Amino acid sequence: MNISEIIKSEREKKSISLTELSEKTEIPEYILNRLENDEAYASQDPYGKLYAKKVLNFFGIDFKENKEKSEEIVSDSPSFQTKILNVVVNLVPHTLAVFVLMFFLYANATFSIKNPDVKVNHVVEKIYDNQKPNEQTDTQKTVDHIVLESEGDVWITLSVDGEKKIINLKEGETKTIYFNEKISFETIGNADKLKIIFDGQEVKISGREIIHNVFVDSEGVFYNGYNVLRGVPKI
Repeated sequence: MNISEIIKSEREKKSISLTELSEKTEIPEYILNRLENDEAYASQDPYGKLYAKKVLNFFGIDFKENKEKSEEIVSDSPSFQTKILNVVVNLVPHTLAVFVLMFFLYANATFSIKNPDVKVNHVVEKIYDNQKPNEQTDTQKTVDHIVLESEGDVWITLSVDGEKKIINLKEGETKTIYFNEKISFETIGNADKLKIIFDGQEVKISGREIIHNVFVDSEGVFYNGYNVLRGVPKI
């Protein structure tokens, strides 16, 4: 059985609905549904694997052992890529074959773009007690953090300086995130409930419950390559 089948089988064995599992694991129901029906997302996507690991741990299943079983099943029916790699292994040194395998895995990445409305309001920045990782000079101010404020339950998958994370915010909760280079938001669930405060400016996203591909660096908040803090305050 692959990862998607195991998750669905375990849930049905315990007679737990997707809604109940979402409440127990704090994972959005639409993501659980995708884990049960999209094996590529559950076993290959970086964020999908994080969610799958959390669900499997909830059911008391070791993620590494399950991954090995899943890979054994896949290996029983060689794909076109596997056949090519077998030829490569016979013709070139082992190290070169490993690099070819990494290329095939990397080529499977996909991206999607949505079009939400984004509003920017100027607000007085609040003072937070979180300790900054880098000291700022008095002569040159560099923005190295943002503040997330939630008006409802919000789920976020993001990367901070290359490190992938999953964040769940409850209604009324705030969280300060520091960065050296940039923050990349891959997915924001219930985006219309989230405010992003950047250097005293409030970015309010509206018009979509789910958005993708928003990133932040020291110069601003960007969506589709456009800095929403400059020029027209609404997209």
